[in-house]
Amino acid sequence: MNKLMTRIGLGTAAMGLAAMTIAFGSAAAFAAPVTAAAPTTTTTLGPPAQGTGVHKVFLYVDTITGGGSPTPAAGCAQTNLFQPGQVVVFRMDGVNAAAGGIDLTPATVLNAYVKVPGLTRIPLVYGTHGKASYWTAAWTVGKTYPMGIVDFWVHVTTTAVPATTTSPAVPQEAGTFSQIGLAPPSQLTIVKA
Repeated sequence: MNKLMTRIGLGTAAMGLAAMTIAFGSAAAFAAPVTAAAPTTTTTLGPPAQGTGVHKVFLYVDTITGGGSPTPAAGCAQTNLFQPGQVVVFRMDGVNAAAGGIDLTPATVLNAYVKVPGLTRIPLVYGTHGKASYWTAAWTVGKTYPMGIVDFWVHVTTTAVPATTTSPAVPQEAGTFSQIGLAPPSQLTIVKA
C-alpha cells in the first residue's frame, strides 16, 4: 500500500483505499454461500415387483431379440417390444442366497422354465454365450397371439445342498420372477407390425 500512496499521492490513495474496501466488501458478499429455498418433491414408490416376503433365490431376467420375421433391427438386442413372428429370447441368471450366494447352474438347479400365458412351459437351457453363462428360452410369437402386455413369469427350483464340515445343509428352494407390477414401459409387450 505504501508504494501505491507514493505513486498516486495521499488524497488519491485514501480514495483508492475506500474504493478497494467497498470492492472487497462487495466481493465478500458475492463469495458468501447463497441459500435459496429448494423446491420440495415427494416421491411415492410402488410396492416391490417381487413382493415384500423373504426371498431365498434371486433372479435377473430380461428379454432380447432372437430373429424371426419381421427381422429385428439388431440381433441379441435387449428389448421388451416384439411383433408377431419375432422370437423372444428370455435370459435368466441368479443366485441361491439361502446357500450362501451360489450361482444357478445345472449343478444347482433342479428345473427352470418360463411360463407365457396360453402356452405350455418353455424350459430354460443353461449355456455359454460369449464370455458369460446364463439360462435362455426362446418363444416365437404366434401370428394370432393377442397384442399387449404378456404377463410371463420365470420359475426356478434349486437342488438341495448337503451339509459339509463347514456349512449346514440347505433345503431345496424356489424362486419366481414375474413382470406383473413393473412399470408398463418395462413389460414384455406384443405390438402390431
